[in-house]
Amino acid sequence: MKETRAEKAQRLVDGEHVHLTGRGTFFQNAQVYSGWNIYFLTLYTNGHFHCTCNYGSYHSHTDDLCAHALAVKLMTEKEKKPC
Repeated sequence: MKETRAEKAQRLVDGEHVHLTGRGTFFQNAQVYSGWNIYFLTLYTNGHFHCTCNYGSYHSHTDDLCAHALAVKLMTEKEKKPC
């Protein structure tokens, strides 16, 4: 059975493959290490994103996040939680 985008995103976060690289008022930049690839992405506060993966190339103008963008969203939310 194929892994869903949500499952892959959680696996990337759990495996510490998501590295937040910069933040602005309206965006979060990150690098996501997936397999042999490094994906560079920007996640915007309006729900849109830009990712260098194939899925991101076709869906970045939407809020239909690729697994890498979803992983960055999960990681960002995880960092906001108090310890």
